[in-house]
Amino acid sequence: MLRRTVTTLQGKSKDNRLEVHHIVFRSQQGSDEETNLLTLCKTCHDGLHAGTITLKHPGKKKGSLRHATQMNSIRIQLLKCIEAEETFGFITKEHRLLAGLPKEHVFDATMIATRGIAPIFRTSTVLSKRCVADGDYQQTKGVRSEQRMNTGKIRGFRKFDKVHYEGKDYFIKGRMSTGYALLMDISGNKVDLKPIPKFEKMKRVSARSSWIMRQKPTPSFSSSPT
Repeated sequence: MLRRTVTTLQGKSKDNRLEVHHIVFRSQQGSDEETNLLTLCKTCHDGLHAGTITLKHPGKKKGSLRHATQMNSIRIQLLKCIEAEETFGFITKEHRLLAGLPKEHVFDATMIATRGIAPIFRTSTVLSKRCVADGDYQQTKGVRSEQRMNTGKIRGFRKFDKVHYEGKDYFIKGRMSTGYALLMDISGNKVDLKPIPKFEKMKRVSARSSWIMRQKPTPSFSSSPT
């Protein structure tokens, strides 16, 4: 950076305090590359941002990378920084099929962790977890957001409460002031129940928290390769 130093733009400043200046401002998507940086004395730097001094040096904006390109760059840097072994989806799928496991995220993760070795399961249940917001982002409804939504309890129930209804556990997706509720699974998918469940026919298992959890049996699988 010192090779690209302009200690004074006015010719009279005796300021020895040096600062790095982005030729194309960062607020205007300026790059952090050396071609967009200059070292200026503080007096001139303040003058540039105040608009009393102008700079004719060409700058450079940030390059526009697609998300896939950015993630690939991050992946390469991570592999350089930590001891890790890279794998791919088609490899994981082949290992899962050889182990006779069904298509589930939990089994894909298992085959990655065991590096393709057939796992021995010491549990018959899987704990599913999903993070939810502490509060409700949607506060109003209507064409002009003129109707304020009730984010508190309705008949003792809140959104994301875990409830027991007709022998199964669900989570509350939506509530109606008339005493009805829309239920969902842990993935957020609405469960189509007829008739629409009533609050009076369900029991709250646990109150809403930042995590919703459900324990379910491990999906069945064959012991021999398929």
